[in-house]
Amino acid sequence: MTGARQRRALWLVLLALWLGLWFAGSQYRSLLEPDEGRYAEVPREMVASGNWVTPRYDGVLFLDKPALQYWGTALAYEAFGASNWTARLWGLLTGLLGMLAVGWAGARAFGRVAGWSAAAVLGSSLLWVIGSHLNTLDMGVAALLGTSLCTFILAQLPDASARARRGWMLLTWAAMAAAFLSKGLIGIVFPGGALFFYMLWTGQWHLLKRMQWLLGLPLFLLLALPWYIALQLRHEQFLHYFFIGQQFTRYLSDRFDRSHPFWFFLPVGVIGMFPWLALLPAALRLPPRQDGFDVRRLLWIWTLMIFVFFSISHSKLPLYLLPVFPAVALLVGDAIARLRAHALGIGLLIAAALLLVAAPLALLQPVPGELIALAGAFHGYMRQLAVVMVLACAALGLAAWLAWRGRKLAGVGVAAFAGLGLMQVALIGFQALAPAYSAAPLAQAMRPWLQPHAPVYMVDTLQRGLPFYLRRQVTLVGAAPYDLLDGLRWQPQLLWPLPAFEQAWRVQPDALAVIAPQRFAALLLHGLPMRVIATSPKWVLVRKPPAAVDAPGAGAMDNRAPTSTRTIPCPHASRSAVPPSTATACLLAARLPAAAASSNTRAD
Repeated sequence: MTGARQRRALWLVLLALWLGLWFAGSQYRSLLEPDEGRYAEVPREMVASGNWVTPRYDGVLFLDKPALQYWGTALAYEAFGASNWTARLWGLLTGLLGMLAVGWAGARAFGRVAGWSAAAVLGSSLLWVIGSHLNTLDMGVAALLGTSLCTFILAQLPDASARARRGWMLLTWAAMAAAFLSKGLIGIVFPGGALFFYMLWTGQWHLLKRMQWLLGLPLFLLLALPWYIALQLRHEQFLHYFFIGQQFTRYLSDRFDRSHPFWFFLPVGVIGMFPWLALLPAALRLPPRQDGFDVRRLLWIWTLMIFVFFSISHSKLPLYLLPVFPAVALLVGDAIARLRAHALGIGLLIAAALLLVAAPLALLQPVPGELIALAGAFHGYMRQLAVVMVLACAALGLAAWLAWRGRKLAGVGVAAFAGLGLMQVALIGFQALAPAYSAAPLAQAMRPWLQPHAPVYMVDTLQRGLPFYLRRQVTLVGAAPYDLLDGLRWQPQLLWPLPAFEQAWRVQPDALAVIAPQRFAALLLHGLPMRVIATSPKWVLVRKPPAAVDAPGAGAMDNRAPTSTRTIPCPHASRSAVPPSTATACLLAARLPAAAASSNTRAD
C-alpha cells in the first residue's frame, strides 16, 4: 500500500471513530425536561395528526418557534420511528454540518492546517458538543448561521470564479432562509448586521454588488415565507404573537424570567471553548488591516456583534451563544496554523492543567436539593467524571507533547478526541441522574396500568416528555404550564378546571393522574379515591381504584396491593409491591417544599 493510500485509510478510520463517538449514547440517554421533551413531542404530533403546518404540543397551539427543526425531526420519526436518538438527530446532524462548513471555509481561506484545525476545534468545544447532543432549537440555528457565514466567505475569496461565487452566494441565501425558519429574525439580523458593520469599518461597500440579489432574494423569499404565510392564514394571531410577543418582547423584557448580568456570557464563552480556551487570546486579538476582503476582520466582527447582542438582551440562556462558535473556531484554527509548535503545546498543556485541578473539585460538589433521593448515584457520577477528567488530562498532555514536537495536526486531533470523549462520557453518565430530570421513569411506571382509551391527567404539573413516551396526549388540569399559557388562552377548553376533573375521575374506572404533591394532599382531603402507584418530589402518580372500592363508605384511598404487581425500575420514584398508606402519602405531600410542588416552575 502506497503512502497516499495509507494516509487516506488512516483518515477514513479516524472519521469513522469520530462519527461513532459523536452519535454514541443518543438513544441511551432519556430526554430531559423541559426542552427536550417538548421539542420531541411537537413533531410527533405533526406525524400523528398529518398536520405539518401548525405546531402543537399536547394538542395546544404552540406558535413560539418556526417549523424547520420540527419538520426535520418528524422526517426522522417517519424514517426510523420516534425514539430518543431520532428526537436528537437534527441537532447531531446540524452540529456536524457546522464542522463541515468551518473546515471547508477555513481550508480555503487560511490553508489546510487551519481548516482541519477549525473543524476539530468546533466539534470538540464543550458548548458545541452539549448543544449538538440536546434536543433544543439552538444548535440548528447556530449551525445554519455558521454555514451562511462560511459560504459568504467562500464567495468573497479572490480566487473564486464567477460561477463559484454565484453558487456560494445562493447557498448563503438558502442558509439564511433555513436559519429564519429555525428561530426567526436572527437568521437575517446576524448575517446582515455583520456585513453592515464590516462594510462600515472597512469601507468595502462594493460587497453589496456581489450579493446576487436578483437570484438570492427570490430564493430566500421562496424558501422562508410560505410557512409563515400558511400559518398566518390559519391562525390570524400568529405573526403578531411570533414577531412581537416572542421575538421582540422576549429580547427586551424579563417576562420569561431569564434575566442575568451583562457579563453572563463571558464565562459561558470561555468555559464553552474548552479545551481550546488558552488559544482564545491569540485567536480573538484584533487582526491587522489587510487589502481586499478581510476574512479575519469579518469573523472578529461576527463574534463581537453576536456576543454584545445577547449580552444586552433581557433573555439569556447558555446555548444562545452558540452562533458565535463557528467564527471563533475559524479564528482559533487560523491561530493554530500560525502559532509556533511550542506555543500550541503550551496552550494544550494549560488545558490539561485546568482539567487536573477540576478533577478533585468534582468530588467535593454537594448534592443538589433535587437529587437528594439520588445521592448515591450523584456521588458515583462525580467519581466517574473525575476519573475521566484525569484520563482526558493525560490525553491533552499527549496532545501537547505532539504539538511541541512539531506534529501540530496530530496534537490537535488528540486534543479534539479528548474533548469530545470527555463530554460524551459526561453526557452518557448523566443518565444515572436523569430520573430527576426526565419523564421517562414516570412513563415506565405508568405502563402496567395504562389502558388504550383510558384518560391520563396532569394536575397542576406537566412532565413535558410524558406525551412523547406514552405516544398519546394527556389532559391538562388546573394551573396552566408557563410555556402553554398563550396556547391555552386561545384554546381554553383544553385546560380542565379541578371540579370537572374530580367529577370525571369518579366515573372513569381506568384513569391515571399525575398530580403535584400539594394538590394531591388537597384532593385527599376532598375524599377523592386514589391509589398511589409512584411518587417523586415533583409528582404523585395515582390510579383510579376498582369500582367496588369507590362505593359509598369506602375510604378516600384504597391501599391494597394490586393482584398483578411488579417492580418498575424507577430510581426517582417510590414504587413497591405495597403502595404507601394514606397517612404516609399525606405526610409525603406535606413535607415536600412548595418550590417543588409543581413542575410548571421554569427549569431553564
